[in-house]
Amino acid sequence: MSQNNPTSAPYSRHQKWWRRRCAALFCGLLLSAAAALTLAQQNLPNMGEPADNALSPLEERAMGAGFMRQIRASVPLIRDVQLQEYIQDLGNQLALASGKTANTQFTFFIVEDKAINAFAIPGGYVGVNVGLVDAMELEGQLAAVMAHEVAHVTQRHHARSFALGARNNMSAAAAILAAIVIGQASPQAGQAALAAGLAATQQSQVNFTRANEVEADRIGIEILANAQYSASGMAESFSILRRANSLNTSAGALEYLRTHPLDNNRIAEARDRANTQKAFDQKPQTDYQLFKARLTVLTEKNAGQLIRRFKASFDKQPNIANTYGLSLLMLRENRLEQATRYINELKKLTGSHFITQLLETDLLLAQNKHRQASGKLQTLVELHPDRYSAVEKQITLLVSKRKLSDARNLANQYLRSAQQPNPRAWRELASIQQQLGEQAASHESLAQYFIGLNELYRAQSQLKLALRYVETASQDELRLQASLKNLLNRPY
Repeated sequence: MSQNNPTSAPYSRHQKWWRRRCAALFCGLLLSAAAALTLAQQNLPNMGEPADNALSPLEERAMGAGFMRQIRASVPLIRDVQLQEYIQDLGNQLALASGKTANTQFTFFIVEDKAINAFAIPGGYVGVNVGLVDAMELEGQLAAVMAHEVAHVTQRHHARSFALGARNNMSAAAAILAAIVIGQASPQAGQAALAAGLAATQQSQVNFTRANEVEADRIGIEILANAQYSASGMAESFSILRRANSLNTSAGALEYLRTHPLDNNRIAEARDRANTQKAFDQKPQTDYQLFKARLTVLTEKNAGQLIRRFKASFDKQPNIANTYGLSLLMLRENRLEQATRYINELKKLTGSHFITQLLETDLLLAQNKHRQASGKLQTLVELHPDRYSAVEKQITLLVSKRKLSDARNLANQYLRSAQQPNPRAWRELASIQQQLGEQAASHESLAQYFIGLNELYRAQSQLKLALRYVETASQDELRLQASLKNLLNRPY
């Protein structure tokens, strides 16, 4: 980048910040990998996979949990509940379609980074950058990239790479795997880590990775078809990535292509494989358009420029994306009359869609129509009991009205009924219980929150604190002691 470019200084500062964060992250990943290796001393049974000789499925999950703890602490993640719900729901469809979810609970997350990238972590964690979502035009194309990453997990490509590195020694293998993982999130940092004493294994790793990529393409296309997406989405996503790469003015290839090398053969093979799959009609794009527009609004720093962009698009032809984007922006700017106008237009385009109704409650709250907002939220919670985005808004409203018992009951109801509850619900419940003076219950709920994040040491600490507030030999003490013992016996 030219030194005369006025944006070069902030960009440089961002790069330096990212390098520092990646250096810290790499150290944490390496420690997590080394810690997970101690599980190898427990004489775990061989599950029959060649990679198990170096890294069993249990060890892989333990290592992935450690990696994810470091990422949560070191990488800017999108924490908006509605955006998290979308990416997790889409990912769950694909994971289920893989037919290999019996021993793996997948977690999908979004990294707040405009670079085009996606990556998988051992144990079922899949990250998608904001830049990748921006680049994909249709949901099926984003699903194709995510299916490819799901295939990396189900085919245990990290364990295979680890087994290859283990030919030298276990500590070197841990460093190699940590470098592979961080290299997916930040290729420069990963390459630097590999170069520091691990360069001797680099060529074999590259060759092995290319073989993994071909297999992930094949399995990913099968996953797409099983999830009833057009299998052509894989080749379409490749074409978008290649086009974006040709327009990339920065040095080198796109970050995604550095770790997922793309050539003519891969695109041709993806097209050929797609032709062997059952054809499906294009799925409705409403959810994806709402998701992309919300992601853009929450990650774009220049609100004025974004309003002008959406407004120009809306004036030309109203659609779901520009109308929802303008609705969000007008609400954020407290321009309630204009927000009402755009939300009414959005209702014409989406009907009684869940996200549109949730947006209406935001408008009602901004207009101080709390009773109407509460009624609408109650209906949404009853219709969509698994959607924490509605539950969270209702809990927040109840807490603001000091209806703490009702808020606690709603949180408990959600946690009992949801198939895969959002861990944040436990944290919210803990806060409510603390305000109600229920100290033991509050610490127990916080323990459940940390268990949901696989931060088991912090969960143990919370259970020990909870024990201070219960009577000796009581049922509460016995329950908490049993929970603590169960945690201490877990391998990770």
